[in-house]
Amino acid sequence: MTVTDKSYKDLSDKAYWLDPKHKEYAPTLKEGSYRKFGDTKYKILKTENNSKNGMQAMAVAPVDKNGKVDTTEVVIAYAGTNFSDAKDRATDLQTVVQGDKQLEQSPLHPFQGSKIDGQAISAQKFAKEVKAQYSDSVITTTGHSLGEYLALMVAAENEWRNVGFNGPDPSNILSEEAKKWIKENPGMLANYRNRADVIGNFGGDGTGAEIKVSMEMGTHLNPVDYHQLSNWTFDKDGKLKIPNNEYNQEAIVQQAERYAMTEYIAKLYDLEIMQKKFQASGGGLSTNEQIYLDDSRALAVIETAVAEFKAVTVHVIKVYQDGMDKVEKVWKKTLQEARQVGDMLTESEILAELESAGCTEKKLVIEPCGAYQKKINKVKKMSTKFDDLANEIKQSIKALKQKDHELAQQLG
Repeated sequence: MTVTDKSYKDLSDKAYWLDPKHKEYAPTLKEGSYRKFGDTKYKILKTENNSKNGMQAMAVAPVDKNGKVDTTEVVIAYAGTNFSDAKDRATDLQTVVQGDKQLEQSPLHPFQGSKIDGQAISAQKFAKEVKAQYSDSVITTTGHSLGEYLALMVAAENEWRNVGFNGPDPSNILSEEAKKWIKENPGMLANYRNRADVIGNFGGDGTGAEIKVSMEMGTHLNPVDYHQLSNWTFDKDGKLKIPNNEYNQEAIVQQAERYAMTEYIAKLYDLEIMQKKFQASGGGLSTNEQIYLDDSRALAVIETAVAEFKAVTVHVIKVYQDGMDKVEKVWKKTLQEARQVGDMLTESEILAELESAGCTEKKLVIEPCGAYQKKINKVKKMSTKFDDLANEIKQSIKALKQKDHELAQQLG
C-alpha cells in the first residue's frame, strides 16, 4: 500500500493532536489504537509527547480493506509548532534559527547544566526506537513546519524517504554523513513549500528537498496564511496539485522525479524481499527450507511491479520531453518576435542582438535539452536495473522448479 501525498498531509496535520495543549487534542491517539486520518485507516504503532522539550511524534502503518495492518511501510509523523507552547517557540529559535540541538531552559539567565536535549535529539531517538522495532519495514517521515524540519533531519540521518510541507531547511543540524547521502541520493526528500511562505522558506535549501510552488493566493493575506497546511490540495489519487503556470514548471518536473524515485524504491523493495526467498545456493531454495510463496503468485507480483514502474517512467519521461518542447517553442517565439521588430536587420544581425541580451539557442535550448536528456537517461538506467532484478527472480523461480519440483508444488 503506497502512502500518497494527501496521506502524508493528513498525518502531518493530525500529529498536532498528540499535544494536550492543542485545541484538537485527541486522547484516543494511543499506541495500538486504530484511527482514520483522511481517507485512510491506520494503526498507531508508537507515539511520544515529550513533556521536557515539547516534541510530538507518532509512527503509523496503513490498514488494508481486509483489516490487515501493512507494516511493509511505516510512516513517522512529527508535529509542527504549537505557538501556545513555550517549548515549541524555544525550539524554533534555538534549533531552527540558531542550529543548537540542545535547549537552554533559561535563555535569559543561562547557567551551567541548564541545557536539555532538544526536539531534534528526541526526534532522532524516537526514529531509532521505531527502526529497531520494525527493522524490515520501509520507514518514511512527514511533517509540517517545525514537524517537517524534524522529519527532514531524521530522514537524512537515517537515509529514508521524506514527503512534507512548508518546512524550514535543517541543514544547520545535519551530520556530514547525512549531507553526503543527500548529494548521492537526490529525489529522496520532498519538502513542498509555498513560494510566498516566509516561515516555511527559512534556511535556504541545503537539503535539496525544496519543491517551491506558486500557490496563486494573492498578495494581501496575513503572512501566516501562506504557511497553512490547509492550502495544499490533491487530486483523486492523492497526488498534490501544482498549478500549471509558468513559475511552476520546475516544480512539476521535480514532483515527477520524486514520484519516479518513490515508485522505484517501493517496487524494488518488494522484489528484494521476494529475492530473499530464493537466495539459497544454486539459484533455488533448499528442500528443508519452509516457503510461503507460490511461484505463480510471485510471477504475478513481479509482472505487476514491472508494469506499474514502467507506467511511472513513461510519465516522467513525458514530463521531460514536454520541457524540451517548451524551451524549443520559447526559442522559436523569441526569434519570430525579434524578426518582426528588426525587419531591417539580417538574420546574423538579429542573432547578434539577441546574444547581447543573453538570448542564444545554446542557452535557451541546447543546454536545457541536454540536462533533460541526462535525466531521461537516468530514468532509463533505473528501469534497466529494475528489469534485471525482476528477470533474476524469474530465473530463480525457474531454477527452483527444476531443482525441486515437489517443493515447488507445495509452495503457498
